[in-house]
Amino acid sequence: MRPPRLLILSPVASHPTRQGNAARIVALAEGLMARGIACEFLYHTAEGMTAEEEAAMRAAWPVFHVNHAERRPEPRFPGLWGLDDWCPASLVARVAALHRARRYDAVLVNYVWLGGVLAGLDDQPPLRIIDTHDLFGDRRAVAEQAGLDPSWYFTSVAEESRGLPRADLVLAIQEGEAGALAARGARQVLVVGHAPPPRLLAGPALPPPRAAFGVLASHNPWNLDAVRALDTAIAAAGPLDWLLAGSVVGRIDAEHALRSRPQWLGIVPAVAAFYDAVGCVLVPNTGGTGLKIKAVEALMSGRPVLGTAHGFAGLPAEHPVHAAADAPALAALARRHAADAAFRAEVAAATRRLALRVAADVAVQQDTLAAAILAGRRVAAL
Repeated sequence: MRPPRLLILSPVASHPTRQGNAARIVALAEGLMARGIACEFLYHTAEGMTAEEEAAMRAAWPVFHVNHAERRPEPRFPGLWGLDDWCPASLVARVAALHRARRYDAVLVNYVWLGGVLAGLDDQPPLRIIDTHDLFGDRRAVAEQAGLDPSWYFTSVAEESRGLPRADLVLAIQEGEAGALAARGARQVLVVGHAPPPRLLAGPALPPPRAAFGVLASHNPWNLDAVRALDTAIAAAGPLDWLLAGSVVGRIDAEHALRSRPQWLGIVPAVAAFYDAVGCVLVPNTGGTGLKIKAVEALMSGRPVLGTAHGFAGLPAEHPVHAAADAPALAALARRHAADAAFRAEVAAATRRLALRVAADVAVQQDTLAAAILAGRRVAAL
């Protein structure tokens, strides 16, 4: 008997894994494959595809499919996207054809705005799953309230509410979003958080760091705003040995644009290269939506972590070192960490406790999701 077969549809490249959303997709798939689910990956090239990305994804996935995206249309409504604006009919047809040929036990769509493919699965339909990643209804308003230009996809609550019932099961990435998804029409909601394999439990000892502190961030507006706020806070109180890595570096005009003069690491081939380079990870976010994937990855890295309350939103953080109010408060924690050995030990212990709790919680959640796919039916009770 063949193992249960899952098709994962994504509009972002999974490999090389350089963004939080890609890390989420990969970690969830790895968790399901470890539980006996055969995962196939369909990349809808909404953001293009380089030769490097194609080679990496073909090497990473047991079965890899590509759907070449069409040119994106204009928004359906003034000032916002319609639910299916980014889900072309050609993609709906491609997924339906793959299902007829491969007979999936489940199809998992990343993001509600690709959920139109689920409506096209009327031939012996599989278990239909949407991994939401975030709330997209009124996302533009959230960004504008923070003084940022909204980026990527955003829509209205009404449009999002039309899309959620297309799935038999909707995944929330954090507990705080589960109620909103249910209120917006999801039939059944399961919280499945994010947790890559904990590096703190296995592997070689971490090397001596090249910088006392570090920030790893992709190039979205929320991260850029957080990095600039942290830079201002550090510069106001004097030098601090810190390092900046990730694609956010490409959005900063030049190294001298940051007054606090961090070391410049840029894009790393794998996140482990960043964690090897820093003694303590900083998570400076004070805005944005959804779970901060980089906060979870930092917890699992084996390095101590300091962060803001917003950066740890959706995580069961209990210690004040994971709940700084803003960038100046986070910078103050970093200075105390640099000066006080006892505080460093306290931070390390608090980070380890939180990491183990998150890893345990996510393991149970992945067990529940795998059981639903293994059964090939709707979840009776969550």
